[in-house]
Amino acid sequence: MYVSNLRIKNFRNFGDPPFTMDLQPFTLIIGENNIGKTNLLAALSLLFSQEISINSRRNLEIDDINYFTISTFKKQVADQTIAVDKVKFPDIEIHATLSDIQDEQHSVVGDWYSNTNLTEASVTYRFSLRGNFKREKWIEEQREAIARRKEEDAKVSEECVLAPDMLDYSRYVDFPIGEYRHIIFGGGRPSNECESWLLQMLRVEILDALRDAERELVAGGEQRLLFRVLRQSGDSRYTNVKRLISELKNAIDTDPSLAAIKEEVQALLKLVSLSTPDEDHSIGLQFVAIEAAEILKKIGMTYGANPITVARNGLGRNNLLYLALVLSQLAKPTNITAGDDAFVCFRLIGIEEPEAHLHPHLQDHLARNIEDIRKEYADSLQLILTSHSTHVATKLSLQNTVVLFRRDSDDSLTAHYILDGIDPVKDRNSVRFLNLYLDATKSRMFFARRIILVEGIAEQVIIPILFEQSTNQTLESIGCAIINVNGVAFRHFLALVKNSFFKKCVVLTDSDSGTKAENRADSLRVDFKSIPRIDIQVTTESTFEKDLISSNRSGDGKELLFNALSMAKPHNGPKLKATTGAKDIEIEVFFAEIEDYKAEFAFSLMSALNDERESAEKEKRSPKKLAIPDYISQAFNFIKGT
Repeated sequence: MYVSNLRIKNFRNFGDPPFTMDLQPFTLIIGENNIGKTNLLAALSLLFSQEISINSRRNLEIDDINYFTISTFKKQVADQTIAVDKVKFPDIEIHATLSDIQDEQHSVVGDWYSNTNLTEASVTYRFSLRGNFKREKWIEEQREAIARRKEEDAKVSEECVLAPDMLDYSRYVDFPIGEYRHIIFGGGRPSNECESWLLQMLRVEILDALRDAERELVAGGEQRLLFRVLRQSGDSRYTNVKRLISELKNAIDTDPSLAAIKEEVQALLKLVSLSTPDEDHSIGLQFVAIEAAEILKKIGMTYGANPITVARNGLGRNNLLYLALVLSQLAKPTNITAGDDAFVCFRLIGIEEPEAHLHPHLQDHLARNIEDIRKEYADSLQLILTSHSTHVATKLSLQNTVVLFRRDSDDSLTAHYILDGIDPVKDRNSVRFLNLYLDATKSRMFFARRIILVEGIAEQVIIPILFEQSTNQTLESIGCAIINVNGVAFRHFLALVKNSFFKKCVVLTDSDSGTKAENRADSLRVDFKSIPRIDIQVTTESTFEKDLISSNRSGDGKELLFNALSMAKPHNGPKLKATTGAKDIEIEVFFAEIEDYKAEFAFSLMSALNDERESAEKEKRSPKKLAIPDYISQAFNFIKGT
């Protein structure tokens, strides 16, 4: 069983119309900061979490209701032209559809079926106004208060910048948050309230990004993760531990040294306490209460060959231990026993930024194995990760990766699976290529809203510098990633882009005139001309380097190119510069010097431009700049467009 669909209305940044997304048994969610990844996991917690902190928070606060929804509601209340019975009080609703229900799970979700063939169930959390609240009276009282405020403002209108009729009085409307109540019901029927003992068999564990791994792994109270894991097996499982604690208590009671201390303290206690017939001044010593819960609170965890407390470990090491401890909760009893408090038929683990505190190699290792861990408990476990790590995104299946973003057309929050819209037959080669080829560098495209695809390392190094020179902005500042496809594999990447979430994608490709590949660019233009978000820009000369040389044959650009060539080729560079003299650079001659050294020349050009900028700053003058080839300028204009 797993949550196959989630619908969220008016919870935090999710508004109305509701946000809806499908989920997989294993799902990786990526997206910009503040887009709603954390709030999505919090919504699932409201449905299924059994933590005390969540139970107490199911009655929400006003900040948990979508800001724009509240603003709209207040404007309706303040607007006298809207009939009282037409004012809609907002509510929060979180609806989860449960699919692929296994035999032993039907007994738990049987009252929550949502279709006639009993293959799906649903659980809904609703936070709404209590039924007996006098809505019309409350609205009239709010409007009367606003009317009085307007009268007061009118008396001093000559001192106001704005006339009273132009002021926004909705801000004076109080929101009746204290009159709201929550309910969790099944099958889409509010009258079918979910029994708490059934909900306890569906668990959610959320590890937030700012988790304190050390705190959760040491001995402590009921809210520590370690305690919750130890407690999940049920108190009845710890009879041997309780027996040993009882024996320890007997040893404490009979120890002569401890007995002497007790007698001394007891004698002193009698001297300072009132003596009454029913007063007992005897004292005892106890290692810990014999109840299993109290015993488990005293247990901490060690890690490593030397049995030292986790407080002495590094953050990354403890974070791995923390994740492993959470995943250890996945196991469930194979035999269901009536009244077994350890039985849980379904667990959903949500982990925010599993890469937190981890070295990149550990991120790779964790991402490569965490999906296999879930498969061991495929029938009873759902795993949802949120991440900003390219290492994590690279190692996990594209099929399970979803991006949260806002549509340009209406700013609505949308979920888009990376492979949505890709024909599994027609584009199977592209899917296979991307699954094998995407690395931590190229997967940066999934974290951007604009991308520039280039053929090689030279463009990857130089294009960002040219963009900054042209716009006084960085590519990062506009959410643009430059992706080196290491050759001409544009078509595979564009298969993703054509149905994807990107605002803009521009391809910078060589014309390769006079070669076997000279028709490749024209073919790309034809195949993707109908997709407005994709732009194909092609060099005038046969390669990027030749276009750059052609645009900078003289002037400042010429000087910068020769500075770079002299760095890359200390002998030939100055020699060619002397030979060229005051003449314009000959494209083919200059290109012949760098043809087999394109990467070296690109990095040298970057250094030459940095040196020029530093010199200009010292000399308080404008830096010399490269002339930008026309096809690159057009690409910049396209990628900057909104």
